[in-house]
Amino acid sequence: MTRIDMIAARLFALLAVLFVLALTLHPAYAQEATPVIARSSIWFDLWAIVQPLVVLLGSIVGPVLITWISARLISLLRVADEKQQLDIQAKLRQALHDSAANALKFAIARSGITGGAIASVTASAVTSAMLRDATKYVEEKNPEALQRLGVTPDALQDIIMSKVADLLPKQPS
Repeated sequence: MTRIDMIAARLFALLAVLFVLALTLHPAYAQEATPVIARSSIWFDLWAIVQPLVVLLGSIVGPVLITWISARLISLLRVADEKQQLDIQAKLRQALHDSAANALKFAIARSGITGGAIASVTASAVTSAMLRDATKYVEEKNPEALQRLGVTPDALQDIIMSKVADLLPKQPS
């Protein structure tokens, strides 16, 4: 659970406990059932007229108010969903780049370059056939990632070309 979820859960638990305590400890249950206002009072007659309207408005406004508060809480908790979406996109981008590196290695191996010769591959040595093979490899292996990230074929070729430097051996400093 995220931090916001934990805070919301604790808040709801606290409100539930307070509500139960308020209902069980409320002194209204100890009162007698006699009317507070005398039947001969004008207020008693006025309440008899207004009571159905109050009940009607309460039954309409109450659920609307609860729905509005719930929508606000849900929109507050969507912050966690946005964070999860960003994490998923970051993982998809990383997977796409890893797949591009693997695709380039596959295309180079398929072209017949092996062993120590792979270390001498430069951007100018990558042929259009290798690039096509690598692009096809990524498109076959990760179609959902390409679609969700909105990567065009040209952008995919640029990503694959950026992986050529990763194949070169690291020079000691």
